[in-house]
Amino acid sequence: MDKKQLKQLRYLKNEIKMLKEQIENLDYTITTDSVRGSSPYFPYVEHSIKITGIDTEDYNRKTRRLQRKLEIRVEELLDLVEETNDFIESIDDSLIRQIISLRYINGLTWGQVAAHIGGNNTADSVRKVAERYLK
Repeated sequence: MDKKQLKQLRYLKNEIKMLKEQIENLDYTITTDSVRGSSPYFPYVEHSIKITGIDTEDYNRKTRRLQRKLEIRVEELLDLVEETNDFIESIDDSLIRQIISLRYINGLTWGQVAAHIGGNNTADSVRKVAERYLK
């Protein structure tokens, strides 16, 4: 795992969120038609009834295919996120694990990471700790 892959973590999460929203908002065609019917009681007067629904042929053909592609992409991105999180969790040193988590998962600046860690840590010191570990 290198710094480039860790930097991608936040963007992967954003992309997953965006794709899930896209899946939820897939467009489908609403079709309207009318049929003839009669009242269920005597004198059984015939009248027109308007019905509305999803055009299943169009929906199944186009939308399901796109939905499957998007879901596959989400699964691939989730695998990358899980791999990155597993790497971070596997770090034995608590300080390094906190620094890398705060920087790459939470997206804090090095100065914010140093302030969060506390002690006499500076932005440069926590950055160097992370860079040395990643080498």
